[in-house]
Amino acid sequence: MSTVNLYAHWYYGAGFMRRKFLVIHNSSAGRTGDFLLRNVVEQLSRHRAELVVNIAASIAEDRDMAAAAVRRGEVDAVIAAGGDSTIRGVALGLKDSTMPLGIIPAGTGNVLAHEIGLDGDGANLAHVLMHAKARCVNMGLANGEAFLLMAGAGFDAEVVKNLDHGLKQRIGKAAYIWPVLKALAAGPDRFSVEFSQDSENLFAEKHPEGALSFSSYSAAFVVVTRARFYAGRFIIAPDADLSSEELQVVMFMNQGRWGLMRALLGLAMGQNGRLKKTARDREGALRGHIMKTPGVMIRPARSVRITSRQPFAMQIDGDYVEHVGEGDRTIAQQDPVASCPTSAGREPCLEIGADGGQIKLIMPERK
Repeated sequence: MSTVNLYAHWYYGAGFMRRKFLVIHNSSAGRTGDFLLRNVVEQLSRHRAELVVNIAASIAEDRDMAAAAVRRGEVDAVIAAGGDSTIRGVALGLKDSTMPLGIIPAGTGNVLAHEIGLDGDGANLAHVLMHAKARCVNMGLANGEAFLLMAGAGFDAEVVKNLDHGLKQRIGKAAYIWPVLKALAAGPDRFSVEFSQDSENLFAEKHPEGALSFSSYSAAFVVVTRARFYAGRFIIAPDADLSSEELQVVMFMNQGRWGLMRALLGLAMGQNGRLKKTARDREGALRGHIMKTPGVMIRPARSVRITSRQPFAMQIDGDYVEHVGEGDRTIAQQDPVASCPTSAGREPCLEIGADGGQIKLIMPERK
């Protein structure tokens, strides 16, 4: 650990405030995101913070700017201003370093912000960025690519694959209506899902007979997550925890189109929990909806393999992924995924592991 990072560790542990920030801003965040960023920058400046704002147009630029900040060691924290995609890009550059990551939730869903209880008030955000503790958060791996919140295959990946991002920037969540209808019209996929509490045993080419201890299911739509929230304020995995060593495997088991629609409706009904008076009552109502939704199964795991006989779309932290990791991409050029050995030969697959490194995430105290 460098002298700068040792000093930073003592500095924040003693309760002093951060004053020097690099802000990495998503250029496609839209007017609402721009307004929130200006508000937070103004609030930080009032408290004599020093800021440099860089504009990034891709996850790769987010990552590279954040990694450069770690090497230079000239700031107290790096702030990702954008949605969950921007946050993931910055996190990739900070992974396994001691540089804290702060967020300004300027996206559409803002799943991570909901996850850690961060609101959109500029003054509150500035206070958190300057004073709140940075806690360790675990990342996962999807075919070798690190993710912060979740990875999935099936329905939601098809939705984000067909999303018009220019339209999303203009009209927000309404841009999802047509991709959702299109994915529903196409009908559900059929996946084989294997998972284990062992972080490595599913990913080897061969295993001694009887050496594995894993579960196997058939599902139409799969999300593997460390986040309780999904697509904004929906609770999809009540027992998930960003600091946990485990992932939660959420499987929508209904194979028919109407079965999938019923399961999605059950998830959406959790929004009724927002009408409850207290945060505990709201979360209890939301938890009850997903746990009681027919055709939805949730299981803990540390390694997961999702396979299909046909090429399939995948998403990482809410983004459609064209290329993941360094595996075999010859299965289908339009939906490139890795291939895995199965009883039927090599099939398209998504391998997800719990051990993808760590970041230090600045987050408010839970009330």
